[in-house]
Amino acid sequence: MGVCVAVAKRKPSYYRQAERLLYDYKTYDLAIKNLEAELESILPPVSTSLLRLGEGSSDAPFRSLTEEWAIKRVESPRAKRLIKLLMEKKRLRQGIKEARQQLTGEENTLVWMRYDLEKPHQEIWEALHMSRSNYFEFKNKLIEKIARYLGLL
Repeated sequence: MGVCVAVAKRKPSYYRQAERLLYDYKTYDLAIKNLEAELESILPPVSTSLLRLGEGSSDAPFRSLTEEWAIKRVESPRAKRLIKLLMEKKRLRQGIKEARQQLTGEENTLVWMRYDLEKPHQEIWEALHMSRSNYFEFKNKLIEKIARYLGLL
């Protein structure tokens, strides 16, 4: 006697990843500004340094204490982590921006309402004049399309 058990089908990882990126897109500008400000706070202001005549060589040029300090801070694990995170956020923001530019008006409306405004599904399918099943089919195809643009597939 077999018992029929309903198991919720889990979305593929690319689907969840694409949705997470779409939800986070609206926060990227502020996150990038904060990372840049934090990076700026640990890096010294750029100043020019004069090489004193007769001191230093091409093998071991003269460096001031400020330059030595700056090099140590730029090469610190914290600075490297911030730089890596900043570059990743900028790359993702640009990728999502370009992907969204490729979408049709109806697709953009869905993305804007669901991921930017975080509206409930029912409100969106009513605004798009779709049935529930057509809406979810459309949404799934849209996420797959965006995942392809972002290189997640």
